[in-house]
This record gives sequence, C-alpha cells and structure tokens, in this order.
Amino acid sequence: MSPSIRMTVARAYERALFAGDMEAVGRLLTDDVVYWVAGAPPLGGEWHGRDAVIRAFVAREFGLGPGFESADVWREWYEADERVIVEIRERSWLPAAPTDVMDQRTCAVLRFRGDRICDMRDYTDTHVYEEFRRRHPELPKFRSA
Repeated sequence: MSPSIRMTVARAYERALFAGDMEAVGRLLTDDVVYWVAGAPPLGGEWHGRDAVIRAFVAREFGLGPGFESADVWREWYEADERVIVEIRERSWLPAAPTDVMDQRTCAVLRFRGDRICDMRDYTDTHVYEEFRRRHPELPKFRSA
C-alpha cells in the first residue's frame, strides 16, 4: 500500500525541518498553524501562525537550542483521522560533552487540514531537558536566564 498524502507531507516536513529548509517547511503549513511544545517557556510554549512557527524553528525557541549532535534509536510513524503521529526515541549530546547523553522519547502529533499541517503538538519530556540544562549551565540559550 502506498503512503497517504498526509504521511508523505509529514515525512517531507521532517526532512525539510532537519535540513533547515524553512521555505519548504512553510509551504507544508497552513497560514494559521499552531505549534505547541509541552512544558513552560523557555523549553516549551505555543506559537500561532506560519511566520511565528518558522521564526521559532529558526531561533530554536523551544528545547535547549542549537549545537547538539543526535542519533535516532527508533522512529515509528502512524496515521489516524486527519493526523500523523510519530513516536521518537533519540539520543543527543553536546560535542564538548559526548559522554553526557540525553535519552529522549517524544510523541509528535501533526493534524492536517487538506494536504497541509494545521496543528502540531510535541509531547517531549522536558524534564530530561531540565536535568541536562542543570548539568550544562554553559548552554548559550540560558546564559542570561
């Protein structure tokens, strides 16, 4: 069975996001898209509208910020009514501290309107990030926090 349009768009979104191609990401989102990341700012939050979501991706407003290396442990994709769900387990580390590895599990839900993403919910365990942040106060994103 061939993948549905939603699954094709969801995978294209992830490829464009990981490649840093925000123009391609933007084409896959509705104008009024909402992106929500579990947890309070500065690790989580909610962004409304394509421009705000793209700015959040570029500035890495959620999570720990840029500069990490990572490797997938596994990634499972599912399709449901007007949604694509991806369960992710990945490990991430700073190049300067390669033995301090975050083992992160995430579930992301992408909801569609037609063939574009209109709502994204990222259920990342921000506690894992908070613990890593405590061990690494040198992270640029948090120097002034």
